[in-house]
Amino acid sequence: MPKQHERFSDDADLAQPDSKAASAHKLAVSALQFGAAAISPAQKRFNQLLKQSETLARKIEDTRQLADAHRQIAAQTLAPLVKEHSALLRQMALWIDARLQRKGLSTKQKHMAIDILSQMAAALADNGDQAMADLFDKYNDISEEDDEKEAASNMKMFMEDLLGESIGDDDAEYESIEDLMRAATARMHAKMAEEVAAREHKQGTRKKSATQRKAEAAATAQADDANGALRTIYRQLVSALHPDREQDPKEQLRKTALMKEANTAYEKRDLLALLQLQLRAELTDSTQLVNMAKEKMTALTTLLKDRVKVLTQELYALERQMIVELDLPMFSTLSPGALRRHLKETEQEMRADIAVMQHDLIAVQDDAFFKRWLRQQQQATAEVLDFPF
Repeated sequence: MPKQHERFSDDADLAQPDSKAASAHKLAVSALQFGAAAISPAQKRFNQLLKQSETLARKIEDTRQLADAHRQIAAQTLAPLVKEHSALLRQMALWIDARLQRKGLSTKQKHMAIDILSQMAAALADNGDQAMADLFDKYNDISEEDDEKEAASNMKMFMEDLLGESIGDDDAEYESIEDLMRAATARMHAKMAEEVAAREHKQGTRKKSATQRKAEAAATAQADDANGALRTIYRQLVSALHPDREQDPKEQLRKTALMKEANTAYEKRDLLALLQLQLRAELTDSTQLVNMAKEKMTALTTLLKDRVKVLTQELYALERQMIVELDLPMFSTLSPGALRRHLKETEQEMRADIAVMQHDLIAVQDDAFFKRWLRQQQQATAEVLDFPF
């Protein structure tokens, strides 16, 4: 077989993220930050939270750009290989179907051939190949759709034993494993919410000490101050940017876009985005921001703590999503080099699989090879099922 050249060379790399667009908060961070000389512990903590927020926002943007670059290269390189692999799988399934119509196979060999054919047809049917779904139905008592329902039902019983409670109604049926997993996830979230509510109720019924009451009152006051500060900044923006008060069409479009940004930032409680919009709209300047930081230190610190927590969770969720979507090892490092290596390894594996399938499609024409091939495929499947995950 002629050598196929890989699309990934050793020095190829994914597009590097654009650091200029990585953080939308840089102006606000620079303006709010206290100088290094003789600052109080509270001001030092405030500076740390500003830096954390900027770093997390930049990392989220970098991760998104990295994922987009990876998807683009994967689509260009792997998609044609997936298509070629599926076509070969389809040819093999059809060939096995034709071979089963002829004599010369023992009962055991026929069962092995039907199992292998069914696995191939099911994989292709899952990707929308109706002819393969029909081929699966031809050799199975239940349809491919019913087979998936049965798999979901078996998984439901396993997960209910694991969780110690029902997932949905006892007579609920799920069309697929994916539907079941969504239902199970929803049930676990509901259970967690119930447990949190129960703990809060229990804590609420306990008699609190004077220290606890004082701490709760202080926390409530801080939250109120933070909400008030955020609301004040937002209202100033609404008053200045409301597009209905603008007569010039071009300026109205500009203010409409800024107003949309302000609404999004307020919904996310994104203090730095709102302050950056104030700077862009020339509603404030660096001196005013420094004075506000001194006057509203506690309130702004509370908002920054909340924002850092949200950004940390957002980054974690984005990284988990990438790992699942791109089929990466659980604790992969999400860097351009790591993703490049993963793409290269995936391409190599797919090309090797395709070469084997091309060889097998020719070799199975010989019945002696075909019978050996059936045993090898059955053994390979058994080894995968026995693997201790």
